[in-house]
Amino acid sequence: MRKYLAGSAFTLYSHGSCVVWVGAELSVAEANDRLRAVTLQDPDFKVRRHIDGNLLVTFKGGVGGLLSGRLLADNIESLRRDALTFGMLPSEKLVSSRHGDSEELDMIAGLYVRAQLYRDVDDLEVVAISR
Repeated sequence: MRKYLAGSAFTLYSHGSCVVWVGAELSVAEANDRLRAVTLQDPDFKVRRHIDGNLLVTFKGGVGGLLSGRLLADNIESLRRDALTFGMLPSEKLVSSRHGDSEELDMIAGLYVRAQLYRDVDDLEVVAISR
């Protein structure tokens, strides 16, 4: 995560979600609150592809997660199926500025990382704090 966050400090959770410290150090309780806040706002994410094939997915409030490009490539069919079957909230519609295959991969990556974020909100198990 350090490589993708340009040296920013962050709190990392057991399912891969992270909360970036913007401006000041965050206590675990403050990081937990920011993580939970993502689940209370309108669904929204941005996907940034990196040269190494990994995808960084970010949400409002300095929260994000990483999807391994290898994991995506090795499991594309099951991840696509799960994203379309289980990935969206009942009233949710996807809006994208990209078209074609890259749009689909962004959707799959975003929904996968968001699912992991919901798991992290349930567990709130911090595995690392990077200063």
